[in-house]
Amino acid sequence: MQLVNGRKQNTVSPENFRIQKTTGNIITYFRPGFLSQEYLRGRRTAYLHPIRMYVFTSAIFFLILFSFYQKASESIVKINGNQKTTVGLIKELEGKKKALIKSISFLPDTSKLSIDRVKIENRIIELDQGIQILKKDSTQRDKLASLYDSNNSFEFEEDDYKGAYNAKAYDSIQNSLPPSKRKNFFVARLQRQNLILKEKYGDETTKVVLDKFRHMFPQMLFVSLPMFALFLTLLYVRRKDLFYVNHVVFTIHLYCATFILILGSLWFGSILGWAHLKTEISNGIFSFLTMFYWYKAFRNFYAQSRKKTVLKYVLLIFLNIFLMLLLFGSFFMFSYFVN
Repeated sequence: MQLVNGRKQNTVSPENFRIQKTTGNIITYFRPGFLSQEYLRGRRTAYLHPIRMYVFTSAIFFLILFSFYQKASESIVKINGNQKTTVGLIKELEGKKKALIKSISFLPDTSKLSIDRVKIENRIIELDQGIQILKKDSTQRDKLASLYDSNNSFEFEEDDYKGAYNAKAYDSIQNSLPPSKRKNFFVARLQRQNLILKEKYGDETTKVVLDKFRHMFPQMLFVSLPMFALFLTLLYVRRKDLFYVNHVVFTIHLYCATFILILGSLWFGSILGWAHLKTEISNGIFSFLTMFYWYKAFRNFYAQSRKKTVLKYVLLIFLNIFLMLLLFGSFFMFSYFVN
């Protein structure tokens, strides 16, 4: 038994030592870029492998983030009745009523769509009742929020949807219009998918889409990693001693350090929240520390002058913003259409 236990200790202890040593050097602000330098020098066996390190750190990060710090959004925007005048609300409801009345003329007279016709007519009655209530008693404004809630599956702008509220009705309306008045392919796809989602999920549409998009963040960051390394390769193209794989390793270490800094910011913010203190200052401090860490990592790893480092650092920030916007848009559209 002692021999077996001794073997287990010999196989486990070095790995634990690598994790502890690796993590300790990442979060040391005075030595950013150190791990990447060690990898470049060939001292790799003493530290955790970059890929395993990224998987381990990102898994812990997103597990904590999704479990404790992210709440699913119930809706994108809800209009507050107190922010609108009674006259404005009446005008808005009348516009929606007019759009629904007009939409009836676009519906083909089929057995299935006749049921939809009844739903539209009932909706018109609801809107009309709301208008009459508002005209008689403006204090009922807040109670009628559901009539103009932007998440209501029956509400659409006249110019965008022509009053249609499901995909089949939308297709029928678009086909009945002359080609010059039909929506282009991209807009039509967006509007049609919106109707499909609202018909499938109802008031939970926004929550479903945002939840799916939120849980695609790990994939999005993983996809951004090789692109970020490619930007570094282009910025330091004259460094013949550095290959693409070296930039990838540096990017992995940078991402892992950022995960740890963000977790530190969240934990510290939670402590301030429990103490009923404002977290804006701490968020600003951790944001500055993260940016400073990135700068020092660039300066230490690539060993260039402050002027060149700052210039390339700023340029990389803009390139990364463009990349993240592109990925955000792509992954959000994927979340929107794949449901």
